[in-house]
Amino acid sequence: MMVHEGRTGGMTHCPASGSVVLNQVKDIKFTLGQSSEGVSGVMKNTWKKRSIFFDHPYWKFNLVRHNLDVMHIEKNVCDNLIYTLLNLGKKSKDNLEARLDLKDMKIRPRLWPQYRASGRAYTPATFFTMSQHEKELFYEVLHNAKFPDGYRYNISCCIRKRKLSGLKTYDCHVIMQELLPLALRKSVDKRVSSILIELCTFFRVLCSKELKLEELNLLEEKILETLSTMEKLFLPGFFTVMIHLVIHLATEAKHAGPVHYHWLYPIERYWVL
Repeated sequence: MMVHEGRTGGMTHCPASGSVVLNQVKDIKFTLGQSSEGVSGVMKNTWKKRSIFFDHPYWKFNLVRHNLDVMHIEKNVCDNLIYTLLNLGKKSKDNLEARLDLKDMKIRPRLWPQYRASGRAYTPATFFTMSQHEKELFYEVLHNAKFPDGYRYNISCCIRKRKLSGLKTYDCHVIMQELLPLALRKSVDKRVSSILIELCTFFRVLCSKELKLEELNLLEEKILETLSTMEKLFLPGFFTVMIHLVIHLATEAKHAGPVHYHWLYPIERYWVL
């Protein structure tokens, strides 16, 4: 058992197999469309709808029933990090609403919004808040990065007036695995940079051409520690669904193989053609 910000937690449950899920949803009667009838046959704290895929006799035996796309998860994680660290507009997860959530939850009182004499609210600095000089160092790394021809186009095109915009999925892939570990070293607090470098290392190992079972077992355990440490540094609003999906990527790779066989880069490349 462990206690974090007033909440007590324990060990996670084993993932439910397809047979267990089917047993939970077999009696559910769901009416499509708008209906005044409630959903019947729902077990407490379980599913509210039966997937049509369970009509296939083999579906309950599938180890990977729904593919988690590493490409889009990596992009969303990168966007969350970049826009929050640089505090860029509405995409930042560190804003007034996020600080008010802390006040509602009665945690981290040092970070609650403060109010000036004029009545205007301001948010105190956090561990990951960058000064203007630190932002300059961060942008300098991205702007001066050099890559071989054909590896990617100049990422400095995405930097306009000291703001990042127009990042594509492959840009985020390169930033997460190549540039972010370098850019963070002198840009943020050491506690933040060290844990984010661990997260970048996770994606780098996960996206390797060859994966060993021992490495994936280690990744499964390490990513839990990494995200737990991040929860102590970042605000609760930072942890969107996409952040939590990272926990399942190593497990999926154990069943489905290296990620380059089941991510969407080749599919989107085909769409462009």
